[in-house]
Amino acid sequence: MRLIGREKLCCLSNAEERVKKWVQSWAAEVANANWKHPAELGAQFPNVKQMEDGRFLFPVNGCAQAISLLVAFPQGVALITALEDTNGSYGS
Repeated sequence: MRLIGREKLCCLSNAEERVKKWVQSWAAEVANANWKHPAELGAQFPNVKQMEDGRFLFPVNGCAQAISLLVAFPQGVALITALEDTNGSYGS
């Protein structure tokens, strides 16, 4: 996937080392993915939450943030739209 919007992750650069490593690994996995359907994305990331508007929320390991990702499967493009504060309510 072509991953666009990595600059939105820069606010996590001041986070703990384990969070920074998680974000780097996540970005590498997304960039190397070749998803054709949402089910393939969900199989690779079981903790992802698909929103009604088509975005996917990835909870960031070790902090109360989730990465909001919009994916154009046919084009092979993934756009980071925002970091969202979960306030510990992810998945509820």
